[in-house]
Amino acid sequence: MKNRFPVIWLTGNSGAGKTTLAFGVRDYFNKDIDGSSVLSRRVLVLDGDEMRATVSVDEGFEPEDRRRHNLRVARLADLLSAHGFLVIVAVIAPFEKVRNELESICDPKWVYVKREGLEEVDRPYEPPASPDLIIDNDISLIEEGRAQLISYLRGFEICKGKPKEMPIKKEGCLIKV
Repeated sequence: MKNRFPVIWLTGNSGAGKTTLAFGVRDYFNKDIDGSSVLSRRVLVLDGDEMRATVSVDEGFEPEDRRRHNLRVARLADLLSAHGFLVIVAVIAPFEKVRNELESICDPKWVYVKREGLEEVDRPYEPPASPDLIIDNDISLIEEGRAQLISYLRGFEICKGKPKEMPIKKEGCLIKV
């Protein structure tokens, strides 16, 4: 596992902003304006909806289905990480017990993407007890959360250079980082 990029697992309720955050960070590093980032073209996103439409088409939303879905995604994330990719997983992973299982598969860095008011009775979610990072979308703008995650990734010293600007989906707006 030495010399591998970490697997970054974004967990949080449906609608919290995991997918937006994941693709924003991927686009930031994959843009690599000046060619100095070791992550250029090496960041992949495994999004929950895309994974359900491909590797987990046979799974529903019952707890055991969710567990199997999470395990499949974790195995794929581990494989891609072993092949030199920084994998950002944007999958709910709603249960602490299952998240503990995932740790033995891909040793993810847990990023809790928090947003209040998204709880649903038929889709329970247990917030992580001690995530590696919390991005609170109740108090932060999307751009701030993205910059926070990029800064967190830079802490792993896997991102030696940096692109000159971070693309933001807001029309006419580029944030300098």
